[in-house]
Amino acid sequence: TLSFKLHEDLAKEHDGINKWGYRKLTTLNVEVNPVRRNKHVPDAEWLSSVSGSSKIGDTTTTGQVTPGAFTQTIAKATEEKGVEISIATVTELHDNPDGTKEVIAVTNDGERISHCATDIVFAAGPWTGRLAKQLLGDKAGVALNIVPSNCSTSVILRPAQASKMVSAHALFTSIALEDGMTGAPEVYPRADGTVYVCGGAHTTEPLPEKASDVKHTPALADKLRKMAAFISPSHLGEGATMEVAQACFRPNSDVTGVPIIGKLGPGLWIASGHQVWGIQNGPATGKVMAELILEGKATSADISALEP
Repeated sequence: TLSFKLHEDLAKEHDGINKWGYRKLTTLNVEVNPVRRNKHVPDAEWLSSVSGSSKIGDTTTTGQVTPGAFTQTIAKATEEKGVEISIATVTELHDNPDGTKEVIAVTNDGERISHCATDIVFAAGPWTGRLAKQLLGDKAGVALNIVPSNCSTSVILRPAQASKMVSAHALFTSIALEDGMTGAPEVYPRADGTVYVCGGAHTTEPLPEKASDVKHTPALADKLRKMAAFISPSHLGEGATMEVAQACFRPNSDVTGVPIIGKLGPGLWIASGHQVWGIQNGPATGKVMAELILEGKATSADISALEP
């Protein structure tokens, strides 16, 4: 509830509708099988031949952002307020005599940089546990419980014709194709006319050292494209283009199954383990972390079940 409201507030403050595709939408469970395609979803021309559907969320409970545009816009807004952002690989963490801590990192160009701070937050996504072990050793504690998920491929499709607009209905599906293939892809139309498709396209390769080294699996991208075309032949079938094929790992909370948010030690904090809900819960996580560090207590939400 807190993050849902904060997403709305951020969109109003920073023109999220135009800058990162913020909008409210309807969410559906949709079933499609080749034997019985005699139903249509009201107000959704692209879903004119499904086997069944039910509403699980509406505009009062469901919102959407484009993750890359959202994070980049918010990052730029923080820089305008004086925050310095460095894209680099952290290699060392040292305690200074004055009680502060020094972080040593190396940029992609090989430059060695350092930052001093009173507080360090481990929020490195699927790299959180690995980084905590590297920098803290035996003091990493529950941070070691953050482990990477399997690698998941996703695609972004665009209908063949601009006139074939895809309505604001996010889908959780259950499908069975003519060739026997089954799956449960998730389908998210975006405000820019594209459609993001993910789900069920996983591989087990290990987490690489850098995010830039994460690669998608072409066969899985083709599988998602085929499933999307089956769900909506008229809009995502023949003529639709695959604009992006990509992949990601997510930070799984291996023991509790919920995010770990709170204090690891003096000047050390953790905010990770959100699994597939990182963008959703990002604003609330940032708010309660700021309260913990600056005020000593989270007041905007009860995070007692998430504390280390």
